[in-house]
Amino acid sequence: MNETGAPSPDGRRVTAEALRSMTFPRAPLTRRGYSEEPVHQVLRRCAAELTALAEENDRLRADMQRHRDWIRANNIGDSAGPTGVPTVDAVLQQARAQQSAEQTVFAAREQARTMLRAARAQAEAILQQMSERDGQGGEGDEEEAERLISYLRQIAQSLSVTADQYATKHAAPAAQAQVVSRQGGI
Repeated sequence: MNETGAPSPDGRRVTAEALRSMTFPRAPLTRRGYSEEPVHQVLRRCAAELTALAEENDRLRADMQRHRDWIRANNIGDSAGPTGVPTVDAVLQQARAQQSAEQTVFAAREQARTMLRAARAQAEAILQQMSERDGQGGEGDEEEAERLISYLRQIAQSLSVTADQYATKHAAPAAQAQVVSRQGGI
């Protein structure tokens, strides 16, 4: 639009600033006010622009509703909504918890292996000491050595079983969580 109120030839949209700065030619001396034709042209242009904006608004609302319906139909949303599908934050939190659990299991296995190695080393040291004493002679020491060897073997076996039970107990939930996550849940 130009400053006389006539529509601009380039077809630009009517803006609030353009309306505020618009001027109209004065009416001929026989009449008061502005010339009617430029005013009517501006009014028609504004009406057309408002109609186009209202239609665009209606189209955008319909698109938004169509997207909402699609989201509901495809069970996409947050866990607070009716779909029950987890949010990205919930999935990330579960992933961090899973990683922490796997690290804990790994650390426990390493600790069990370390304890087992220490027990075996201690058993070997005791056997070595007993062997050295046997060379010096002593019947009572042999029975004591056998008793200690049996005791140390029981401890080593117990540690091994405990480590296996712990690993099995904590590996099952991790495997189950992986299966569930592949199926689309948490």
